[in-house]
Amino acid sequence: MKHDKIVALLAGAATSFSFAPYELWWLAILAPAFWLAITLDKTPEQAFRRGWLFGVGLMAPGLYWVHHSMSAYADTPYAIAVAVALLLALTMALYYGLAGHLSARWTLSHSSRARLLMMVALFGLGEWLRSWLFSGFPWLLLGYSQIDTPLGAYAPVGGVWLVSLLTMVCAALLVSMTRPGVTPRSISILLLLAIGAGGYQLSGMQWTHKKGDPIRVSMIQGNIPQDEKWLPENRLPTLAFYSDTTLELLDSELVIWPESAIPDFLFSVERELIEPLNAKLVESSTTLVTGVLTYPAEATYYNTILATGRERHFYHKRHLVPFGEYFPLGWLWKGWISGLATMGEDFSEGQAQRPLMQVGSHLAGVSICYEIIFPEEVRESLPDADFLINLSNDGWFGTTSGPLQHYQMARMRSLENGRMTLRSTNTGVTAVIGLDGQTIKQLPQFTRGVLTAEVQPYQGMTPYSRFGIYPAAALVLLLLLAARLSGRGN
Repeated sequence: MKHDKIVALLAGAATSFSFAPYELWWLAILAPAFWLAITLDKTPEQAFRRGWLFGVGLMAPGLYWVHHSMSAYADTPYAIAVAVALLLALTMALYYGLAGHLSARWTLSHSSRARLLMMVALFGLGEWLRSWLFSGFPWLLLGYSQIDTPLGAYAPVGGVWLVSLLTMVCAALLVSMTRPGVTPRSISILLLLAIGAGGYQLSGMQWTHKKGDPIRVSMIQGNIPQDEKWLPENRLPTLAFYSDTTLELLDSELVIWPESAIPDFLFSVERELIEPLNAKLVESSTTLVTGVLTYPAEATYYNTILATGRERHFYHKRHLVPFGEYFPLGWLWKGWISGLATMGEDFSEGQAQRPLMQVGSHLAGVSICYEIIFPEEVRESLPDADFLINLSNDGWFGTTSGPLQHYQMARMRSLENGRMTLRSTNTGVTAVIGLDGQTIKQLPQFTRGVLTAEVQPYQGMTPYSRFGIYPAAALVLLLLLAARLSGRGN
């Protein structure tokens, strides 16, 4: 019994190595198979504990960067930062515990096939719930680990959720091959081969097609340390760097700065920075896209994308980071972690707007930092978006695995929607991502530089862009039905 608990914890920990920066994708199939195998004959209470321990093993090492962001840059005591990171991992692990508990409660203990099917279905349902419940935190969804494998080719069909489900189906098939009486080994092997062959077939498909000519885009990576970004003595050097560098890039149709690249409110830099720069942009028919804080009304702060040149457009961040940009139940803890918010105040949510912005002669699907990890929110910009733009400041993560995990999720958005993604960050990863989710061009992390590339606009919709969660939901329902029928047959 104790050994089972250790196996569950270690299986979760091993699964965490399937994500960036390690990308041992095969562990996302093999390690969950151990968790499934030790849960098949357990009571609901035992199944909950093993599922929860699997989740803890996955989330604790996968989310260790949370404590770094809080302690290094928000003046949070180290012990409290570690406790908050651990609490987050323990909470996220509940989804896996519930998947184990409910699968055991809803199936007969002697029906291993029904239990396997139910666990896979509830695992997928749990990942979907984790993407929106209580604001959502869809970090480390299993499908991200498969972006460079044949399974990743299912993303344009049903998004990362379908990839996650199929990854768990493969894990369940491994279990059935070693467990007598579940499914004949030959059928399990054939199903594994069919899923892989389907992925290979899909990887050769192009769901969207070119729209017009490529455009020249330049992205500036300032590499300004987070603990120095807002120091008063760094304000003018930062503004000068971005402005002077942009004036050298006026042969590009589009220049992009990172999230909150301007270390001040927009109204404070209009005359000294924006107006003189905008005159040069208009002369060269260049559009500048930058992150900036805006303060349009009393007690209203926005984390904003500004597009300026011949026309000016705004996008205000809609999905804010809990405890980073606003404080749920702020009266309880805001006093001792207020360094995370803008000058101690909460940001406001951008309301009643699609994540779509006019950028020169093109429409772009836009997102700020954290928003890129929400598949359905990015999908809202389709089919109008010619490409995707994500501005981020991953300096909060420091040298942890956070930026590389974040970048892996951004790659999945390109693959899901058949659009190139332009990702401009302060410290990296700044990159151009192809519509197949592969990196076309990238700047090294923690260096100051400019990335210039030819970017092709696209039009059309992938099945995921068109139908969203429904293909994955259909598979969940199919698995639930199969579990029900298998349970009756035993």
